[in-house]
Amino acid sequence: MSSWGRVRLGWGPSLVTAVLWLGSAGAFTYLAWQERIPRQILAHVLPESIPSNLVYLPFPWIVVVPALSTVTVFVVHLLLAGIVNTDASGPRLTRFLALWFVAVVTGVLATAPFALSAIITAFPPSRAAFILDAAGSVILQSGYWGLLLGWIPALLGVRRAAPARGAAASRRPVLVLAGIVVVALGLSTVTLGAGARAARVASAESSFTSEGEALGAAPDPDVESTPPPAIAPGADLDDVDPTWCTPEQATPLLGDPDAATGHRVLSIEVMNFSDTPCVLDGYPDLAFADADGSAIDVTVTHGGSFMAEDPGAMPITVPAQGYGVTHIGWNAMATEGELATYTLYSALYPGLERGSWPITLDIVAGGEVFVTAWAVSDAYPPTE
Repeated sequence: MSSWGRVRLGWGPSLVTAVLWLGSAGAFTYLAWQERIPRQILAHVLPESIPSNLVYLPFPWIVVVPALSTVTVFVVHLLLAGIVNTDASGPRLTRFLALWFVAVVTGVLATAPFALSAIITAFPPSRAAFILDAAGSVILQSGYWGLLLGWIPALLGVRRAAPARGAAASRRPVLVLAGIVVVALGLSTVTLGAGARAARVASAESSFTSEGEALGAAPDPDVESTPPPAIAPGADLDDVDPTWCTPEQATPLLGDPDAATGHRVLSIEVMNFSDTPCVLDGYPDLAFADADGSAIDVTVTHGGSFMAEDPGAMPITVPAQGYGVTHIGWNAMATEGELATYTLYSALYPGLERGSWPITLDIVAGGEVFVTAWAVSDAYPPTE
């Protein structure tokens, strides 16, 4: 019999191992979902070979990940059983125990992608000593699965054992299968990572749309939020005149947006709530952020727009209890698949700390907005 024929004798036990792996996971998930048996008791009777939280993966990952994990179990067991089961002339008990241990090792190796995913998801840990905690229960559960059910394929393997054909004859199929195992484990890890990311993205999109009328795309849950700088980069307050308005005497107020066909405008007013006049000269400082609070790269151009004329930069005096006003204008932007604006940041002028307002606008990355210079507002005349 050829060496490949000898290896094929292990297909039956390996197939049984794969079926037990998937069946145990499926039965555990179903019974845990029924909630008739406490999970702590169920885990001792029917080990959770594949983490049950995979049921939250979106399609097709909910099918692909368990299927690839099962294939990995089959391939790994086929290789290890082929190495152990090379001589049918030895004691049956010894071969039985060896093949039982093969099932345990197979479960641990097949769980490696899940353990690695758990470590990455929980990274960075609160302490370095806890870096493996997230994977500990997953690995222990797979080892327990092998102890509890591994005797079944071991018993079948002992009965189907074939006589050895020599080390040289078996070296090539073992090396080939070893390569297949490495590929299978790698594909399982990559697939699990892709499925976990798909689940996070789907969860983020569901949460994004459930909060009301959503505009644009949901932020990527795997991208760390990077809000706009608190102060405009490169701004210098050394040249600011002492008569200019400061946050201690004036505050910006956000007006209501207005629109015409294909055009938008939004006003920002500044109220001088102090008892003395103050001066504004030039344009306000603006920044934009998406629903996750990350800065959106928007070009801010000083000047007028379709719905707002720019009076030009000049010193204006905001009287005590009076108001100044500026207008932000832009053309309607396509938000499909784009990150839209959910927060507007502003300061009276660059160099001051920016304040912010939550507001939903169809302003996206790469877009351009126009802002007018500060002007005295006569909408609210100063009170006497």
